[in-house]
Amino acid sequence: MNWMTIAWPMAAAACLTLGLIELRVGIAQPPRAARLLFSLSAFAIAVFSGMELALMRADSVGEFEQLLPWMDALVGVVMVSLTAFIWVFFRTGNKWLAFAVPGLYAVALVFDFLPGSDMTYREITGLKTVETFGGATFNVAEGVPNPWNAFAYLAALVLIIFVVDASVRLWRRGGRRRAVVVGGGVTLFFLLGGVHTALVDTGLVRTPYLISWAYLCVLIAMGHELSADVLAAAQLSRQLQDSERRMDLASDAAGLGLWTWDVVSDQIWATSRTRSLLGFSESESLSLPRFLSAVHPDDREAVRGTIESALNGGRDHELEYRVQLPDGQTRWIAARGQADRNDAGKTVLMRGVVLDISARRRSEQELQQARGQLAHVARVTMLGQLGAALAHELGQPLGAILRNAEAAELFLQHEPPDLDELRAILADIREDDQRAGEVIERLRALLKRRRIDPHALAVSDLLANCEALIRADAAARRIQLEIETAPGLPMVMGDRVHLQQVLLNLVFNAMDAVEGEPAGARRVSVQARLDGGRNVEVSVSDSGHGMTPERLELAFEPFFTTKANGMGIGLPISRTIIDAHGGRIWAESNADKGATFRFTLPIAEEPVPAEAPAA
Repeated sequence: MNWMTIAWPMAAAACLTLGLIELRVGIAQPPRAARLLFSLSAFAIAVFSGMELALMRADSVGEFEQLLPWMDALVGVVMVSLTAFIWVFFRTGNKWLAFAVPGLYAVALVFDFLPGSDMTYREITGLKTVETFGGATFNVAEGVPNPWNAFAYLAALVLIIFVVDASVRLWRRGGRRRAVVVGGGVTLFFLLGGVHTALVDTGLVRTPYLISWAYLCVLIAMGHELSADVLAAAQLSRQLQDSERRMDLASDAAGLGLWTWDVVSDQIWATSRTRSLLGFSESESLSLPRFLSAVHPDDREAVRGTIESALNGGRDHELEYRVQLPDGQTRWIAARGQADRNDAGKTVLMRGVVLDISARRRSEQELQQARGQLAHVARVTMLGQLGAALAHELGQPLGAILRNAEAAELFLQHEPPDLDELRAILADIREDDQRAGEVIERLRALLKRRRIDPHALAVSDLLANCEALIRADAAARRIQLEIETAPGLPMVMGDRVHLQQVLLNLVFNAMDAVEGEPAGARRVSVQARLDGGRNVEVSVSDSGHGMTPERLELAFEPFFTTKANGMGIGLPISRTIIDAHGGRIWAESNADKGATFRFTLPIAEEPVPAEAPAA
């Protein structure tokens, strides 16, 4: 075994090794076309190296002639793949030079398919054995060169020009290292390989073809480029690890958990904090079905719908949901995420954060309960304001019942008793009893502690009920009360008792505001009208002293009051109730005198928030 038998396989092995490495890099996600093109050229040179060795060991002209067309085809593969590699890897170059390379080489390659000739020789007359150093021998061909082979060398020259031009352009764009190393390596390969092959074909040099050895220039250049990429990747990995540690520290300090969902593979990566919040173990494999199984059944459909919306629309999303922990406890989670989409517009990745908001939810529930209790206290306090009026309202029917009962006793003493008169008296008693019962029922409903239960109701009925409760008090204060409802108002969504509380509070405030005015100037007006087709607006106006702009801004602040004995809770409670109904409440000064308080309610087709404070 001579040194040639070892050297050429070593060159082929080097090409295969780097070609396989570049192939592995090239087929990564996403595929890298430049790396795949280079691996193609490396594999072609590895095969070419084996053919070079077989050519040196050819025993006959026929065997020699059979190898040459395959070797020419492999050279064409190398030239085309390296041209495309430079174009993609450098992202620059002259496209006409790039297209000229395969065109010119194809002209010369045609002769490999014509009978009696090939690209290199028009005719091979024989083989000659040449001895080199170390006693190694090899065979070379003797024959008539094919002048059309000049097109192959012209293609190599054009390729060199293309590479140099692309390298210069890349240099000007700032890619100096890549331009010198890779561009220089490819240029040197074609210079050395082309010149030496030309000398061998013309018989001026008696050596084997050394194209595979010249390709080592490209291997060295790409090996250097690969090592630079590996070093950059290692440095980036360290930076990412440092960044991840800093992010973990920051997220832990903020109580946040991080997660990433690979939509394609349905794999979820989550930090330890996230796993702890959602009730997953550290080693558990997470997927979308596994995550949904931990979500509270009542929230599962809402979470699934939000995820599907984010997948289809590629939008950021926020939601709050409950998870059931392995120990049976329930935890409230606030989540925020964003979606990443590929070039085709399909969502391939989602990432986000989770936060435990159980304490906040408990505080909100406690606050709702406190507001409900405060609203109930306000209604009880309102009962004190209604005391005299209610005594009058109940006194009239009860007194009438007593007088009718006494009259009935007198009629019963007659012989025979007047049954017609007795029937009329009993009818009056029944009517007065129903009247008293209605007053008591209104009080019971007003004072009952309950959650907001929205349903469709008529605003006219709401105003009529309030009028029935306050008309006696208004008359006692000599206040002119005007109730006006626009015709054809649609039904609104609301809770009758809570809205009655709001309306009564506003009317009582208005009546208090006009009490210092002369008797003929005490007016309170309550109006209901359609506001823009989506809401019904109710307004309470007075002819009192009015409110300054500063007081209007503070009107709905807790414990702010303009009354000497006021608590400052009526208007804040009213705002809470109206907000819970999906409406809004505000105050404004009248153009002439007094102030107006307005609130809106959604019509029956509009949704109302499900949760509202008990009161």
